[in-house]
Amino acid sequence: MHLFTLFVAMLPAATRLAPQDSTPLAAGQRVRVTAPAMSPTPIVGAFARLGADTLVIETPVSTRRFPRASVTRLEVSTGRRSHVGQGALYGGIVGAGVAALALGSSSLCADLEAGGTCALVGAAGGGVAGVLLGALIGSATKSDRWEEVAPTRLRVTLTRRDNRPLLLVASIAF
Repeated sequence: MHLFTLFVAMLPAATRLAPQDSTPLAAGQRVRVTAPAMSPTPIVGAFARLGADTLVIETPVSTRRFPRASVTRLEVSTGRRSHVGQGALYGGIVGAGVAALALGSSSLCADLEAGGTCALVGAAGGGVAGVLLGALIGSATKSDRWEEVAPTRLRVTLTRRDNRPLLLVASIAF
């Protein structure tokens, strides 16, 4: 039991990022780096290089260097996507609702005593117009798709240093 307690107590102190031999990222690839110690918001830029202890990215303004120990998340852009479907859905709902209310409560429909039919016609026409307008707006709105770069190497070693008790050393690289 004593050895197990020592083992668990030493575990957090032994965890570190290790240098990596090959990088799964290509130079110039769009990346997003989360390093709360360096910036409160993620930094987006082009991947430049990954050294033994530093990640370097090029932003439109400058070259940013991040100590690997400060990087909590690294993501790579897998492309951009439009929001056509989302825009069409929201446009259809808003268009149908506004047109149904407007036409259903209009004086024309009140005179004909066909408020329900007018609201239904308004919802159909407004819904179609809203879908078209929403899809147009959604197609102009683009955003990045991000995929987290998974650790490519996890290594756990049990070692003894300088006649000390056994030490568990874990290293992870991205």
